Amino acid sequence: MDAFLTNAGSGEPPRRGSEDTMNRIRRVFVESLHLNLSPLDLDYEHKLDEFAGLDSLAVLEFVTALEKEFGITIEPELLRLDFVRDLPQLASYIEGQIPRSPAAPASHA
Repeated sequence: MDAFLTNAGSGEPPRRGSEDTMNRIRRVFVESLHLNLSPLDLDYEHKLDEFAGLDSLAVLEFVTALEKEFGITIEPELLRLDFVRDLPQLASYIEGQIPRSPAAPASHA
């Protein structure tokens, strides 16, 4: 099972994604749900569902937009409100799913 899921309940502090990833998620959230908000209105301390009523259709629209934005597939068992509402943990999960490109070899000058 994914390391993100196995970390839950392990006593370890929750992982956080990078600022860049969280900013992209906030933008996708506002755009995909057609909210009359600026992505900057969404702070990291609040859960995303506090800014919009998220029903199952809204969750699917949001997740589909995230998959397109990041070029990933989110596992169907994670399509739950408690998963997508926590911005830092969602960012951490997404970063773990993004394919890593091989590091460029160091140039010798």
